[in-house]
Order: sequence, then C-alpha cells, then structure tokens
Amino acid sequence: MTHRSGKVLLFCLCATLVAVAPGQEKKDDAVVVKKADNLVEVTVTGMGMDKAEAIRDAQRKAIERGAGTYIYSHSEMKDFALVKDTVLARSAGFVQSMDILSAKEMDDKTWEVKIKVVVSIKGIEDTWGVVTNLLQQMGRPKIMVFVTEKITNDKGLEEIVEDSTVQTGIEAALLKSGFELVEKKQLKEIDKKDLSAAVAEDKPEKVQAIAKRFGAQLFISGSAHATPGDRKELVPGRIYYTYEAEGNIKCYASDTGKMLSAVPGKPMRGVQEVWRSAAKQALDSEAAQIAPLVQNDILRVWMDVLQGRGEVQMQVSNIAFKDYVKLKKALETIKEIKDIKADFANNNAEISIQTEMRAEKLAEKIVEAMDALEVTDITQNVIKAKFKAEK
Repeated sequence: MTHRSGKVLLFCLCATLVAVAPGQEKKDDAVVVKKADNLVEVTVTGMGMDKAEAIRDAQRKAIERGAGTYIYSHSEMKDFALVKDTVLARSAGFVQSMDILSAKEMDDKTWEVKIKVVVSIKGIEDTWGVVTNLLQQMGRPKIMVFVTEKITNDKGLEEIVEDSTVQTGIEAALLKSGFELVEKKQLKEIDKKDLSAAVAEDKPEKVQAIAKRFGAQLFISGSAHATPGDRKELVPGRIYYTYEAEGNIKCYASDTGKMLSAVPGKPMRGVQEVWRSAAKQALDSEAAQIAPLVQNDILRVWMDVLQGRGEVQMQVSNIAFKDYVKLKKALETIKEIKDIKADFANNNAEISIQTEMRAEKLAEKIVEAMDALEVTDITQNVIKAKFKAEK
C-alpha cells in the first residue's frame, strides 16, 4: 500500500467513525430495560474529573438513553439543543433509584463510574414541555463571556493571550447548547480594556455594566494562566518544557450582579519541546476540562431563571417609612413569597424576596396587594417601582 493510499484509507475510516445522524450521539455501552409504562432501568458508565462528576455524567447518559425515543422525536423542533441540554442538566431529578455498580480512579486521575438507575420517563416529558413553553415566552438568553488569559514565557515574563483559549472553549460549548452570545467583534477596544481591568481587580459590577449594555441576561468572567514548571529530559538528549494551566470562572446575573456559580478549574499540564507549544497544550486541556463544567452550571442556572426560582430583588423609590412598613406586611400576605429581607434608607426600599415565581408574575401579585405601588421596570430578577403620592 502506498503512503498516499494509506492516508486515504485513514481519512475514510475516521469519517466513518464520526458520521453520526443529525441530533444523535455515538451510542455507548448503555443497557436499557423497560420496567413499566413510565419507568426504564438503565445501566451505563460515566466519566469525570472526580467521582461526583462521573456520576452526573452517567446520570445524564442514562436519561438520554432511557428517553431517547421521546427526545429525538423532537429533534426538528426550534431550539431543540437548548431544550434537550436544559432538561438533561436536571437529570438527577428524573432518577427514581440508583445503584453504583463500580467506581474507580483511572491512571490519568479521572474517574469511571458504572451505575444502574431507574428513570422516570413522565418526569422528562413534563419538564420538556415546561422548558419549551417558557422558552417560547421568554426567548433564548444572551450571555457575555470574557476571560483574561496569560502565559508566563521562558524568560519569566507574562504575555497576554489575545484570543483566550479557555473563553473560546466555553463559548463553543454554550453555542452548541443553543445559547446566544455577545460576539467578540461587538466589544470595542475600550470595552476590552475595562473588562480586563475589572477581572484583574475582581470587580464584577464593572463587567455587569457592560453586559447589561449589550443586553446579556448572564455574564461569565474569569481568568486563566499557564505557568512553567521544571524542564525534563524525558528522552535522552531531548529537553522538554512542562507547563501547567489553571482557570477560575464565575457566572453572574446581569440585572442583579449576583454570582450564580463558580468553577475553579483543575490544573492541566502540557509537555512539549517548545515552551509555547507546552503552554498552549496546557491551556487547550484546561479549556476542554472547564468548558463542560461551566456549560452544565449555566444550564442548571438557566432552568432556575426560566422557572423563576430563587431570589427576586425589589427596589422601591419615593416611599415613606410608614408605607414601607405597609409594603412589607402586604408582601407577607402573598403565599408564593417564602421569605423577605428588607432595608430602608433615604425614602428608598431594597427588598430581597425568596419566591418560586418569575418577577413579572410576582409584580402582578404585589400591585394587587398594594395598589399605591407603581411598577416602572421589570427584568428577570429585578422589580423596580415607586410609591405613588396620595392625591
């Protein structure tokens, strides 16, 4: 066989291996057994950087295999990827029971876990419907991602990476799930300088202001750094550079500035004969490791945002103290409100409300309970209002 024909054969073999039907993934070793009309038992193996992550990966695969017929019957629908990934991010909620059959740490320090779970198909179908309806009402979310990245070179000096490898990895994962992103080219040089300074000073409120200006509901910021280790003679007469990359990524709600998740990346290593290649290898590995973690966090957070779970902030201006007291008592009568924390200063009220309702629906309930309140603005997590003066 000639060298050229060998390349052609290798290309054809690779193309065959990756040719998967649209909307489907390559099948794994999952075994699916129907237990009842609503229940299936799935045995599957998951992988992760630690045991907990490997279990989550196995649960996600179990849900996808157990409800495969239902899920892929919707593959032609609008926003299929976003709905599917949002539902699968809640995989633990569909598991009726779970047995860990085996769990072991591999030579590369990753974990492999084999589980047998009983999956509720009805729970998946119901959640699928909820997510689909809410997306139709609210539209796809927009996210801004900005990660600063540096490499300490072979002279011990820090170099800035213009196109962050970790940021690109996160953006690719989010785009695959169907999220809308603020494009890099939309950011002007002054924006990039302000964002870099804000990340360096750990001042998310400055990032928040830019994210809001671009209409992003969520923003992701953080940093990654590749630093050199010892040089090693791994092969006689050949010296190799070793580099270690580490990232630290956080996600925030743009309207409140509240931190929603934090993902500290596990340090990843690069080993090459050229120092820059070793640094890039380490950053590539860090991006591959941290991007799916950020993606899963965003999917879980987005489900909460869709369903209005968690905290809604209410900001009321032009309110006297006696009316502030009345407002707190009115809020206590709304059964959907679980808890409130309030502050009053200079005729302004700042109220944190724990509720299962979305901000718009909650605002409707509040004005019904206290008609002297005039709502002036509503976002996903913030209600702004002012107190109407008595005539």
